[in-house]
Amino acid sequence: MDPLEFQLDHHSADLGPGKQLAPVRARNMIFRTGKGVKLSSSRRLENIYLVAVGIRPSSMFHPESIEEMLAVHDLARKLGLGMVVRKCGTLVYKVFLFGREKEELAFRIPDLYETMGFKEFIVAQITIANLTGKFLDYPKCCVESFIDHLMHATDQDQEAHDRLILDRNPDPGAFFVERFVPCNIGCMYAIAEGERILGGLRRLEPELAEIYLKLRTEHMEDFRSGRILREKAARDKLLSVPFPEPGWRGEDGN
Repeated sequence: MDPLEFQLDHHSADLGPGKQLAPVRARNMIFRTGKGVKLSSSRRLENIYLVAVGIRPSSMFHPESIEEMLAVHDLARKLGLGMVVRKCGTLVYKVFLFGREKEELAFRIPDLYETMGFKEFIVAQITIANLTGKFLDYPKCCVESFIDHLMHATDQDQEAHDRLILDRNPDPGAFFVERFVPCNIGCMYAIAEGERILGGLRRLEPELAEIYLKLRTEHMEDFRSGRILREKAARDKLLSVPFPEPGWRGEDGN
């Protein structure tokens, strides 16, 4: 896909799912060494491979560049995966990958722009959080917690960071995919989802299961070290999140 075409209309990158490859062929295509844009282990394993072999029905990631998005687009097309790109502000993108089970829901995910007023922005954020949580099969408690933080202008990522700092020996099990933040660092539903993914990998590719275990620890450490908070602050700066309008009152009346 041409980068200029994508920048003029990011919806031109939308793909419907096709016939998916057998697991062995998908693995070889995703993990083979090749020239071009380098994709991280998390991107290849959690965002692409898990969906390509049906362990997860969908995934989402924040891309680092247009080149990365187009590299994933090329892989998705070859693998028979669906893909949509949505804006969260003029300069911030989210990429969603999926199989047929999530196709209808994927194309309902809207763009979000900073030109919205504050109330409209919050409503849109809540709508997207609900849609994204359902699309990604995130635990209901974690989605509800995220929305509650939105409504009260607090930060679930900050809360996870603070709790991890206080815990001397935290279990990374709840951080089952990159950038996912559980409602609490010991969420039993998030841990169960991570164990389900691990079991699927052990049946298909034991070597990849070991890599996945290391990635979960890295995801937890990204929150614990403050890396996620720094990246989020950088995205919010690009997004230029609007300040509350005079007279705005949240759900609790403040």
